[in-house]
Formats: sequence, structure tokens, C-alpha cells
Amino acid sequence: MGGHMTKGVILGKFMPPHLGHVALVRTASYLVDRLTIILSASDSDPIPPVYRKAWMEKLFPEAVVIVVNNGANPLASDDPDWARIIRGFHPEPIDRVVGSEGYIVDLARALDAQHFILDPMWMAYPANSADIRQDPFGHWQSIPSYVRPYYQKRLTMVGGESTGKSYMAKFLAEKYGGPYVPEYGRPYEKYRTPGDYRPEELHFIVDGHVAHRKTLSLKAGPILFEDTDPLLTAVWAEMLLDRSLPDLEARIELPDHYLLLGADTPWEEDPIRYFAKQEIRQKFFDLTVAKLEAFGASYTLIEGDFTAREAAACAVVDNMLLTPK
Repeated sequence: MGGHMTKGVILGKFMPPHLGHVALVRTASYLVDRLTIILSASDSDPIPPVYRKAWMEKLFPEAVVIVVNNGANPLASDDPDWARIIRGFHPEPIDRVVGSEGYIVDLARALDAQHFILDPMWMAYPANSADIRQDPFGHWQSIPSYVRPYYQKRLTMVGGESTGKSYMAKFLAEKYGGPYVPEYGRPYEKYRTPGDYRPEELHFIVDGHVAHRKTLSLKAGPILFEDTDPLLTAVWAEMLLDRSLPDLEARIELPDHYLLLGADTPWEEDPIRYFAKQEIRQKFFDLTVAKLEAFGASYTLIEGDFTAREAAACAVVDNMLLTPK
């Protein structure tokens, strides 16, 4: 086609985008030099367009994403008005209209463009958005990474030292699908300059932990398992500094549920551990309960031997998997 830059459009709701959409847009990107994704929206959509636009922009940074909100009622994909709407924000000639359904033939004709119906992609990716909305956990493999945190539930292990938080997070991730979010405080502690903790160090721990969580949530399963969180770092602040850190507590984002691991496990010696005495372990536990209560957090106390703990934790996870968000 010489020096001509081919321009193409895709029309869809992407509610939510799934791997079939990813394949469709990727194929379109091989067919055109510049792609505009038209996101059809309405005020009654079950997933607000602001989320869908952000997902599509993250998935396809090279494309232009335009939201067309038709108010109270969605405009049907085969409505002849779409050609006029598209011309309104895309005055340059459109070369190709890409899609997976027959309505794009008429749309392409109205835009003086060539249609490309990419039907085989749906054979390779049999997902559909309505099924995902109804049962996201059952269609998890069809949900692209950037969309997963929207549906994902977070289960966080809290409790004192040597109560089996890391063990439990690893056990659940292996059983239900991981990865789990590790505790950032441990590697931080290993390499820090010895001496009393400074308040900003606890903020560094929260920074590292939250950054890990955001990254790993894109890869994790329907439940994101997390070993400690900023709420527990706030408890550590009270133990180490003998005062609370309100600016740190302002950063707490509660998970869907906590597993509070009781202090009834035997102590295991570890070079990176502080509070071995049982009465101090009890104080840590009591402070953790107080913090959970103060924030109105949802939690389950897990105690007893390892078999009992594993069974109780699995019961919580199974219950969380029964209902999507």
C-alpha cells in the first residue's frame, strides 16, 4: 500500500475484556498501522466504563481508546447510527473495521472501509464476557492479568512471630493457586543497618510490600494470599516504637478477610525474630486483635495444631470462592 498509514477501528463493550478480545485486538494490530478501540458504554453497565477504558489502555498502549457513552440505554452494536458517531471523532478515512460478528460488515460499508471478521479467534478463545461476569472464578484463565484484581479477593495472614503466617500463605497458594505475597519486612530486616527502628523504615516496609502485592495480584488466582500487610506493620510500629503511626495507618487497605494465627504454636528460633517470650507474644497478639477491631476488619482466628489450622483455613478459602465480589 506504499506510504499510506492504514487506520482501523474495533467496536465493543469489553465488559470485561477477556483473552478472546486480547487476541482480536492483537490480530487487528497486525492488520492496521493505527488502531482506534471504540468502547461502547451506557449508564446501566454492570462494570463502569472508567475501569474498562483503563484495562484496554493497559492491555493495548499503542491503540487509542475512545469511550462512547450512550446514556441510559446501550446502543446496539448493529445500530446504523454507529457510523455517524465514529465519523464524529474519527474524521480521517478509515481503512479497516475489525471484529468477530456480522454487524461489522454493514458498519464497514457505511464507513467506506474493508471489513475483517476474525471468527477463528473465538474458536481458539471460547470465553465470553457475560459468562465471566456471572462466574469469574470459573473462567479465571480467560481473564487477562490487568483485569484480575477487579474480581480477585484478598486473604491476609496476620499474627505474631513464629505463628506460621508464611507457612500458611505458601500452603494455601500451593493448594488453590499462587503465587502468594511474601512479607517484605523479612528481607528488609536482613539488610538494614542495626539499631533502633526509625518510623520511616516502617514506611519503606509498607512501600515494598504494597508494590509486591500489586505486581503479584496480576499473576495470582481468584484468591490473593498475603503474608502480613500494612495493618500488621502498624502493630509492629507500636511494639518497636511504643507509639502508633497515624500516617502509616492511613495507608491500610483492608483485604476481604484476615486469618489471625493464634500464638499457641511452639516458638521456632530464627535470627530475624524479636519477641520470644510468651507474654510478649501474647501482647503482640492482643495488639493485633485491637487493631483488627479498630479498623472493623473481617477476620477468623486460626488456632490448634497444624492439621486443625490447615482445615480451618481451607474452610475460609472455600467459602470465599463461593461468591465473586
